Amino acid sequence: MGALSIRNVKKSYGDTHILKGIDLEIDKGQFLILVGPSGCGKSTLLNMIAGLDDISSGEIAIADRVVNKLSPKDRDIAMVFQSYALYPNMSVKKNIAFGLEIRKVPKAEQEEIIARVAKTLQIEHLLDRKPSQLSGGQRQRVAMGRALARNPTLFLFDEPLSNLDAKLRVEMRTEIKLLHQRLGTTIVYVTHDQIEAMTLGDRIAVMKDGEVKQFGSPQEIYDTPANLYVAGFIGSPAMNFIPVQLGEEGGHAVVVLDNGSTPQSVRLGPISEAQRAFVGKQVILGVRPEQLTDPESAHSDRTNLQSLQATVAITEPTGPDTLVTVTLNGVKTVARCHPRAAGHPGQAVTLVLDPTKALLFDPASEKRLA
Repeated sequence: MGALSIRNVKKSYGDTHILKGIDLEIDKGQFLILVGPSGCGKSTLLNMIAGLDDISSGEIAIADRVVNKLSPKDRDIAMVFQSYALYPNMSVKKNIAFGLEIRKVPKAEQEEIIARVAKTLQIEHLLDRKPSQLSGGQRQRVAMGRALARNPTLFLFDEPLSNLDAKLRVEMRTEIKLLHQRLGTTIVYVTHDQIEAMTLGDRIAVMKDGEVKQFGSPQEIYDTPANLYVAGFIGSPAMNFIPVQLGEEGGHAVVVLDNGSTPQSVRLGPISEAQRAFVGKQVILGVRPEQLTDPESAHSDRTNLQSLQATVAITEPTGPDTLVTVTLNGVKTVARCHPRAAGHPGQAVTLVLDPTKALLFDPASEKRLA
């Protein structure tokens, strides 16, 4: 049974098109992430699922029931907002119980639900406190508890961690993931943070300008991005994009990388038909920083690693590794290296590239050449 189906959904205000035909579907128990920059339409789409915003055209179904004309209270959803939206004059217990009282759930059943939710979220000791007496993370747990108390078909999260500091964001991210694993709930989660998207989601919809640019699992989107936008948006640090001329040698794609003094020929994977059409033309080589590293850190079982000489421009220690910026084909390129192999600015270093992971893109259409 499909927990959520979004079929050719559009949203317009006069001649301004906010959503331009969204098609998404997830199964019961899946965790869907809507990710993209501010203004891409992700929160508008979430509000349309919730019934807080009208649909211009298309269809939204929750648990195989079309909900276009239903009010929010009749959609069997619960929403966790960025602002927590807690009642300041009520205790934690009363905040969690409020929706239950509105639906006239018997008092004894309310007590059971509150006890279960409080135990799940480890907030039993906070039930008598007011929101003003809680930390940001505790308030977020209470907001989640209020949603869990309803036991809906669908949970909607609207950037719930954006008001928290960096350390607390990581902790709450883990809490939400554990909660999903324990309860098997179906969740739609809006964020602009691609790390949240990668760590939390079963399925990710990467959005831009009111369109879904790619929909798939986190690993699919990371390993095989559909276009330059997705490749650059997902991943931290971002993928390197290097302009190259594509050649062919022995059935393999070949490119030349110049460190400013020495052109170096690099043999990539077997050339595809889509790539062969670009032989002799300019394409964009996409390489993630962890796929360009020092020989010591490279996978020892890889026999086809390609060596490159480069000069260090900048080093950025992160603790377990160091980000090393070099210049290839006139473009600043980031490699992820072991700290003791990172070198110093101005020093020559040897890097190795995993050609099986390198991607090629059409500069005009920006699509990946599969």
